[in-house]
Amino acid sequence: MRLLLCVVVCLALVACHKTNSYQKLSPEAAAQARLDWNLKTTVEAYNRIGGSYAAWDGFATNALIEFAQPEAAPSRTGAFSGQQDWAIIIRTNCAAAVQAGCDDPMIRYLYIRFCMDQTHSAEDFSREFCRVARDMQKSAYPEIRKFYASAHALDQLFYAYGTNVDLNTVNELANNIESTLTQIAADKSTPPEEAYEACSLGLHEVSRSKSEYENLYHKIEQPLFQNWPEESTCWLLKGEAYITFAWQARGSGYANTVTEEGGKTFTSDLAVAENALNRAWNLNPTDPRIPLQMMTVVLGQGKDRDEMESWFERAMALNPSDYDICSKKLYYLEPKWYGSAGDMLDFGRECVQNTNWGGRVPLILVDAHYNICNEYTDEADRTNYWQQPDVWADIKSAYKRFFQLHPDDTSSIPYYAWYAYHAEDWDKLNELIPKLSPANYAFFGGKDGYDKMIQLAKEHASPPAAAPSQ
Repeated sequence: MRLLLCVVVCLALVACHKTNSYQKLSPEAAAQARLDWNLKTTVEAYNRIGGSYAAWDGFATNALIEFAQPEAAPSRTGAFSGQQDWAIIIRTNCAAAVQAGCDDPMIRYLYIRFCMDQTHSAEDFSREFCRVARDMQKSAYPEIRKFYASAHALDQLFYAYGTNVDLNTVNELANNIESTLTQIAADKSTPPEEAYEACSLGLHEVSRSKSEYENLYHKIEQPLFQNWPEESTCWLLKGEAYITFAWQARGSGYANTVTEEGGKTFTSDLAVAENALNRAWNLNPTDPRIPLQMMTVVLGQGKDRDEMESWFERAMALNPSDYDICSKKLYYLEPKWYGSAGDMLDFGRECVQNTNWGGRVPLILVDAHYNICNEYTDEADRTNYWQQPDVWADIKSAYKRFFQLHPDDTSSIPYYAWYAYHAEDWDKLNELIPKLSPANYAFFGGKDGYDKMIQLAKEHASPPAAAPSQ
């Protein structure tokens, strides 16, 4: 049966190579072809270059097989929760492989992402990511794996050091990203979705530099459209790129700070983005990422709320748990654009109350208050913002709804604890503290800040209820 499946996959890949269009495949065949490609660039690559070590080969292979699965796609491209079954399988097998002595750079890369203790500092993570990115670059692993190692290393580097980042290391990693991405875009065997995800992430990582962003996009645009002219992801990427070009030309200030030339470029680049995204939508009206990007175009073009709502509704019809599209709508409703603080809170409360919506959508109400506090509240009034009864009631309602939907989610507990601390709801904070293990000191301002919070919570703890009289 497995041999027959392999034959089917090979035939599908041959057909795909001839047409350069995964649209010619059924969804099932395209998904299988993509899985086969991921297995080839992970498991097969490890077997080819990693040697044969009985002490850890089994663990390493198990981790790589799981990493190649469709469910693990978020971990290949960006942030992810570590509580899913597939993440646990990767974590336990990587830990066992490294403990047994495995020093393969791909396994070490997964170890950093899945196993490295969160009590390590951001600088510790950065050093390890940079080291493994260099080792991956020297290895015989496929370009796609080298790319992700460098992209995540660059991301962590800026996270750890901010404006004090070492520019030599930045340039080294940026050059790695450019060289690997251009090869990925030119490789017809790359599944177009994989090409899109890598290119989108790579462009994001170099977007701090306007010239580097433009240079990279124009290097990958031609091979992408030569290989996959009718794939919606190519047009989606073009829409994203021209949105970035537009905002880079405009700047981030208020309208009166925009130059005449910047305004003209902003308008023309958004028009290109709009056309590209409409083309993408015509090719694939089932991709919620397209309405997500169109929301930014609508905002930039100053279109009315009905236009914004139409794209919002399209996205929510495709995915009622689309937190990102809700965030875009919340941004549109900010006072500096086309709404008010009241509009933001009304929408945030709808995100809690609408039982058709799920995922992280209820937490949009928390985001609304956070943005109002930091952007639209006088600095003198921010200290006590979270202690306001109506504000804290909203925060609790949002987290109550969220944990009803996701009772096993632990990643949001530190955030809830942070709000409880600043609201001085000591009973709620004491309820949450046992769930914070292991403690993420950095989240609470370092170990001293964390210890202070714990001490205050203990001092304000409600006395235990008296035992009933006999």
